[in-house]
Amino acid sequence: MTDAQLREWWPDLGTVVVALREAGRADVADRLVDAVRAGATSSEILGDVGLVLREERALRSRLGDPARRAWDGVRADVRRAFPGSWLGHWLNRLRPRRR
Repeated sequence: MTDAQLREWWPDLGTVVVALREAGRADVADRLVDAVRAGATSSEILGDVGLVLREERALRSRLGDPARRAWDGVRADVRRAFPGSWLGHWLNRLRPRRR
């Protein structure tokens, strides 16, 4: 899947991937694209994408406004798919961020 195909299929995630590449973090962008490619179901895709975004959450602040809004949109999609996981999300916010 190319970045353009990803932007067409899931516009917010495509925006994040392009912004990460522009910010010199192609490694994280590739992990997001790989999460989409590797998932057999929408739950797997959303779960794996959410995991990457959670692990790399410190990068969000380094992106421009459109990419930060897109990041938030993807996270909202993940939370809607897994509504019972709010406690885990809350606990993860308490952990120190990777730099």
